[in-house]
Amino acid sequence: MIGWAIEALAASTLLMLVVLALRGPIAARFGAHAAYLLWLLPALRMILPRLPEGVEPARAVPIHFDVARLVAAAATKPGPAHAPSAAAAEVGLDWLTIVPLLWLGGAAIYLAWQLGRHYRFMSIALEHAAPGFRRGGIKVRLSPVVSGPLAAGIFHRHILLPEDFAQRYNGPEQQLALAHELAHHRRGDLIANGAALAMLALHWFNPIAHWAYRAFRADQELACDATVLGAAPEARSDYGRALIKSARAGMPGAAACALGPATQLKRRIQMIAQSTRSRARRIAGASLATLLVGSGLGLTASGSIAAPSAIAPVSVKPLFEPKPQGRAILIADRRTHTVTTTTSGDADDDAPPPVPPLAPVAPEAPVAPLAPVAPDAPVPPAPPVPPVPPAPPVPPEPLSAAQIQQIRESAMLAGEEARKAAANIDVAAITREAMAQARAELARECRHAKPAPANESDQAAIARLSAGCVDMAEINREVQDALREATEEIRREKDLSEADRARALAAIERTRAEMMRHPTH
Repeated sequence: MIGWAIEALAASTLLMLVVLALRGPIAARFGAHAAYLLWLLPALRMILPRLPEGVEPARAVPIHFDVARLVAAAATKPGPAHAPSAAAAEVGLDWLTIVPLLWLGGAAIYLAWQLGRHYRFMSIALEHAAPGFRRGGIKVRLSPVVSGPLAAGIFHRHILLPEDFAQRYNGPEQQLALAHELAHHRRGDLIANGAALAMLALHWFNPIAHWAYRAFRADQELACDATVLGAAPEARSDYGRALIKSARAGMPGAAACALGPATQLKRRIQMIAQSTRSRARRIAGASLATLLVGSGLGLTASGSIAAPSAIAPVSVKPLFEPKPQGRAILIADRRTHTVTTTTSGDADDDAPPPVPPLAPVAPEAPVAPLAPVAPDAPVPPAPPVPPVPPAPPVPPEPLSAAQIQQIRESAMLAGEEARKAAANIDVAAITREAMAQARAELARECRHAKPAPANESDQAAIARLSAGCVDMAEINREVQDALREATEEIRREKDLSEADRARALAAIERTRAEMMRHPTH
């Protein structure tokens, strides 16, 4: 059991490093779901049982620990050069029992501390929460303790919202924030957090495990973002604003799922801009992640623990060993065939007399040596076998004219659809719609604004309504940042033609120039 635990901890740590190295490229190429799926690799390896006898592990194992040899070497008693002191000789300490107890005790203390923090936070948050409503069988409540939306609870599921939820978020943003927290419950992310916390408790001494846990939680939020945007791909701008409004420093609890941790805000905004991936690429990413998980488990499966060891068997001794008593040792003399009895430890005055020596026995007569056997005649070597020439390659079967024509038509149709999709990007219409929405929201909130003059534009109305209501300078900076990010994304997009890219960039530049000419602050 001790050997299996040591090998499981070492192998799972190695696989954590592998996932930490692969999660970024996998997410950028195949999406957040594939990167999140990779975390099954160290989790399953941690609970992977030892292989049964007769099953040979994979040949190409990158790391191997001969635990039986280590344990046997640790259990070997020291020689005369390392004799223990008088105090240590009275009571012996067995480190093979002390170290597992320290490891399990530390894991229990760490897990109890994390669960206590989470329980205390949820108790205070629910105690001061106002009565709410139910959404999908889950209780939704307003609490002054939380600073942003979060999901918590496995058996008693809750979604906690801040008290200013209705004022901070507009209608679409409120729906997207609730959809994010509902997705956490439906995907089983709270259960995954509990399992990850238990695994982290077993690695409480390991800094790599704490680093991997934070990366796992970040990939979980990115996968949840991809789930929400997969159901509403047209709401990316509203979802990004909801993330910015929900940004906070740190997580409220080890097992809760919050909408917007500030440490991952920049990466999540970038992933939202790149969230449009084809179904074929998502399937390829899931297949690749599954293949990596299966290969990693096969390459690090424990085979040396299941097979019987040639070294002394591993056994757990009691924590304290009593002082060994003297015992009789028989020493035989092969020349005289005598047996002498000695005692180890202190001498005893009442010991029985030594056994008298046996009578000598006459030696046996020597046996005559055998005659040497004549060596066999050498066998001539076999003649070399001529090499067999390789078979000629089979030419591929040519395509028919109908198949070639069908491939050409499919390619032309796909190219035409891509050009139509790129040509339908109407930046001006998107800008007008956003300005009209902002004007309507300000008209609802800023009741004390001056009456609107006739034929007032949306930009002038926003400037009039925002006086004394909002910080338009900050809004302009956010809009300018969003336009710069959109410009960079369009320049990096490889699927757009040069004409479509130039047209989209020109529209964004016109919008930025218009905002600079007519500032709203």
